Amino acid sequence: MLAILLPVLLTTVTRPAHTLEIYKSERKMELVVGKEILRTFKVALGSAPSGDKERRGDSKTPEGEFYVAWKNPRSSFHRFLGLSYPMPRHAERALAGGLIDRSTRDAIVRAASKKTQPPQSSMLGGFVGIHGGGSGEDWTLGCIAVSDEEAEFLFSEMQVGDRIVVHP
Repeated sequence: MLAILLPVLLTTVTRPAHTLEIYKSERKMELVVGKEILRTFKVALGSAPSGDKERRGDSKTPEGEFYVAWKNPRSSFHRFLGLSYPMPRHAERALAGGLIDRSTRDAIVRAASKKTQPPQSSMLGGFVGIHGGGSGEDWTLGCIAVSDEEAEFLFSEMQVGDRIVVHP
């Protein structure tokens, strides 16, 4: 009987939730697994770190709730975890302000509903993520940077779909 149930038991074991909590004002990121802080990281942000990202080229690090939308093992910045930026809230604001059209907004909303990569080349900007390159000072174009070793660790720990929260 146990031999019959063992494969079922092994396939129903789930991975605990993984969340990255970024605190921009403290330049700190925590990897939370389940309800436990597994590790804390010092981070660098975009060169204009205050406020939420609004458009391509503003060098702001976006704020709010995101998910890992894709992973790039061959990034110019060692390893890259792509944030699901822009999210629908960014698209709604940009549509109201005339920065994007309705079809771009709709594509962003669809991507968020399916937890896939949103459009990355609109006027909202894109290709924002967590990567290596160092955390000594704010230097990115809006990304969150850690050391290369920490980027390697995060790349192995995080999966597409995992939650990321960026606090002001």
